[in-house]
Amino acid sequence: MRLVDAVFRQGHLSEQAIADALMTAERPVHLDRCDLCADRALEMGRWLDAVKTAAVETADEAFPDERLAAQQGQILRRLEQLDEPSRVIAFPHARPLPREAGQRRIAPAWVGVAAAAGLVVGVIGGQMSARLDQPAPLAPQQAALPTTRPADVPAEVDPSFLDMDFDTTPEQLLLIDEITPRLAAIQSSGG
Repeated sequence: MRLVDAVFRQGHLSEQAIADALMTAERPVHLDRCDLCADRALEMGRWLDAVKTAAVETADEAFPDERLAAQQGQILRRLEQLDEPSRVIAFPHARPLPREAGQRRIAPAWVGVAAAAGLVVGVIGGQMSARLDQPAPLAPQQAALPTTRPADVPAEVDPSFLDMDFDTTPEQLLLIDEITPRLAAIQSSGG
């Protein structure tokens, strides 16, 4: 008997000790001497038998005889296959295609080098072409523009339109710009 049982239970067995005695069939001496513990062990044994009976009945309902027979057949087939050698599935290997006599082979590493070289040439060429295509600085403007209409301007175009300064924003557009709400203000207001 454990010391805990002797001190706290006044010498009687705990539920765990009774369950161990029922499961292992090793009967402590205390069960033979104590009627209280023997009655508790008898009640627990009856309860365990009832649980076992209920579990077996539930399992029998859940697994009909046909299903059990099919499962047993599968298990027997697998056991029979243990004696047979295992099957290995051969996968086809990649075979190089035969080359014709005059055909060259391209090494994969050179493809990457060629792509990188093409990228570098493209970036440098783009930069050079952007710099070469820039217009030459404008010559200083003449003091007075001719008042006659150029030959390529249609008659419907107002000649004063040609004299306007397009480097500054017209005053009318500045007024429209001031009354138009900004995109940032609209987004911050949640609209």
